Amino acid sequence: MLLVKDLSVQVDKKIILDNISMEFDLGKNYCIIGKNWSGKSSLAMTIMGHPKYSITQWEIQITDTEGKINLTKLSPHERAKLWIFVAFQHIPEIKGIKLFEFLRSIYDAQNNTTTSFLAFKKIIEPLMKELAINMEFLRRDLNVGFSGGERRKIEVLQLKLLQPKYIFLDEIDSGLDINAFKSVVAMIANLNHSENSFIIITHIFDIIEHVPVDKVYVMDEGKIIEEGSQEIIEKIKKEGFTK
Repeated sequence: MLLVKDLSVQVDKKIILDNISMEFDLGKNYCIIGKNWSGKSSLAMTIMGHPKYSITQWEIQITDTEGKINLTKLSPHERAKLWIFVAFQHIPEIKGIKLFEFLRSIYDAQNNTTTSFLAFKKIIEPLMKELAINMEFLRRDLNVGFSGGERRKIEVLQLKLLQPKYIFLDEIDSGLDINAFKSVVAMIANLNHSENSFIIITHIFDIIEHVPVDKVYVMDEGKIIEEGSQEIIEKIKKEGFTK
């Protein structure tokens, strides 16, 4: 279980998250919804350890078979090694880093190993074939010149490669046309199983039709104003965000 308890965060001395408490169990999916600027993306970035966010009080911990692990003082890469993954709303392009080397680096970091070029090629190429990603992309700089749909496919490729447990999907429909959206969401739905948890961050609800959720949190002005079942989404579809 990933537990967030009494989380409060400031940016430039302005409170953007106020006393947030949530918990995420493996085998269940969650949705965090709210209007723009309600704090949804800030929550994901804070959990991942982004240095922009100044935490005034918090407890974030993972409980597994080895007991409780407190994330408070861990760096982003240490949190990633604890199986936390954030799919960005806006995926950056990084010149000078080849996709192949990026993927091999994160695979080795996650597994505390050093994989040879040929050994990793045997790992990554079957995954790319499953996702219908052109092998030539491995030679290109990371995300440089990629379309929105191609960038999302590369994120799904990372999910297949790393097999994280707590997966935050931050507005993944951003920058996708309808065909790319359907393709990416179908891939994501296929990755969902009893040993992971998708935490879907959105202010629209098309993705929920493909990846059903067990619990919904509604945020506004940095606070949780409502939580419950997927029925909350149906209510908001009809009435909008009332506050």
